[in-house]
This record gives sequence, structure tokens and C-alpha cells, in this order.
Amino acid sequence: MQQFEKLRPELREILGKPVRELGLKIEGSPVERYVQQLYRELEQKKLMKFRPPCYLTDEWGCPSGEPVIGLPFYLANPVLSQIEKEMNDLEDSREIMMYLRHEAGHAFNYAYRLYNRPEWKQIFGWFRRPYRDNYRPVPFSRNYVRHMAGWYAQKHPDEDFAETFAVWLTPRSGWRKKYRGWGALEKLKYMDRVAREVANVDPVRRKWQTDITVDEMETTVGDFYHRSAEEVPIVDLATDNDLKDIFNASKRSKRARPAQQFLQQHRKSLVDKIAYWSGVQRPLIKRLIEAIEQRTGELGLLADSNREAEHLAEVTVYASALAMNYLSNGKFTHV
Repeated sequence: MQQFEKLRPELREILGKPVRELGLKIEGSPVERYVQQLYRELEQKKLMKFRPPCYLTDEWGCPSGEPVIGLPFYLANPVLSQIEKEMNDLEDSREIMMYLRHEAGHAFNYAYRLYNRPEWKQIFGWFRRPYRDNYRPVPFSRNYVRHMAGWYAQKHPDEDFAETFAVWLTPRSGWRKKYRGWGALEKLKYMDRVAREVANVDPVRRKWQTDITVDEMETTVGDFYHRSAEEVPIVDLATDNDLKDIFNASKRSKRARPAQQFLQQHRKSLVDKIAYWSGVQRPLIKRLIEAIEQRTGELGLLADSNREAEHLAEVTVYASALAMNYLSNGKFTHV
């Protein structure tokens, strides 16, 4: 398939294998050290009875109401991690721990059924509120902590608590100073009080169920990535004239290089920052940037090496405007 053509032959060999036949486990894998780091951080916070079990599945997550953490299977195998890196931008160490702390927040909420407490409801809201993937955040609101991309704490009361927990748990986060004067500080103080209260208390919810595990994943590695690839129609993105205005270096210039190459070099940073500040889901931002890359290549556009900072600033603002338009109207552009 076209999306796999860029993979090296040794990586393509695994695409036809069902995930369940790969023998993936957390124990002894590259991701085990992150799970152990999470447990050490919980111990440092004096949560002596809370150690959420972790398992490998198809994506990051914590099944609703279940005090258990699911990690994406590709983190347990170097070959799969390399495929993920080339297909979807692999999480780095910092991001892995951010996700783990966030999911641990969900698990903590479920383990002690905090969402049933009147004070939790007063501070975070109604736990049973309908959950929406597409939400409209209030940028820069000080009533919420800032942790994951896209003002994620504003998505749902459960996410608000999980983000608050993650900030509270992060070593050297300095949350008391950083959030001084913010409405979010009261949420962090509540988290701190609850942690002291249950420090040596066994979880209320001791049994748990997982979503699909790697041992149950019949899909092949190739099918997993084929289904997860969401194409963004170029016609809905950018006009050629816009891109020509941004990347307008002369073909005669010795300082010119392909704009597509320039964008590929900065892709991860662009995707990370635009997703963080816009609130649009990261996979969609990634497809947006890739579509822009593709079109600049088809048009043969060039970037001036002496104006790369200008190019980067302009394409960042341009892509951010498209993203915000999508958030407001469901489309990148009006056609």
C-alpha cells in the first residue's frame, strides 16, 4: 500500500503479522521502565496502596470506570516503535510519562470512586455528562491546568480530574507557584488533600476489566495502520496561491531548497505546537501538515535557507488558522 512504501524492507516484513502473534508483553520490553517510573512517582507522593495495573492494547486509555491503564502495543517492540515513528510520530520519553500520569489520574479516580463524592462533583462537575470527542475549549482559561495538548482538561470533568492529577504527580512541577491565583489551584489543592486521605487506604474498586488486549488483537500490523490513517482532502485545505505566497524562493537562488523537505524537517514540532494551542485533535493536525507538504512538493515550491525562520512562522500561523477554522466550522476552508 502507498502509505507503507516509505518503510524500510525490514520494517515491512512485520506488517502482515497479526498483533496477537507477536508475543508482546510489558515485562522486559522498552516500555517497562516507564511503568516502573510511574510507580516510583506514586510512591514518592505517598500513595502506598495505589498501583494501577498496566496492559498492552491498541491505544492509550483507561476503560471508563476501570482502574487499569492501557498502553499502545507498539511501545513494547523496537521494530513496531520504528514503524510508529515513521507513520505517526512516536511518543518520546517525556510524552510517554505525560500520558501515563494522565491515565493514572483516571485510574485513581475509578479506584477510589472519587467521582461519586459531593466535593468532587462540586469542583469538577458531573461525571456522567455526555462525552464528546469534538469539544470547543476556552483558550487560556485559568480554571484548568495545562498538561496535554489542546486544552484537554476542558473536554470533560473526568479529563479535568485526570489532567489535575497528572500535574500534581509530575516531579518538580511546582504547581503551587505555577498556578497561584488560578481557579485551577483549588483543584490541585483538592487533589493533594485526597491523596493524603487515601495514602494508606486500599482502593474501593479492586477488580477491573480491560479493553481489548494484544493477545486478542487479530488484526495485522498493516491493517492497524491502514485503518488508523485518516486522509484529509487537499481540496479542503489550502489554495495553491497561499502556499506560493509562503514558499516563494526563486528557482535560480543558490539558497533555495524544496519546501516539502523543509516542512518534513519541522513536521513534529509544527504538529505538536499547533495541536497544543489550537485544541484540534493531533492526528488531524498531522494529516493537515502532511497534506500541505504533499502539495508543496507537487507544486515544486522552494524555501529560502536565509528566510527559514520567516517560512516557519508563516506556515505555523497559516496552519493554525486552518485548524481553528476546522474547530469552529468543521472545515479547514470555506469552499
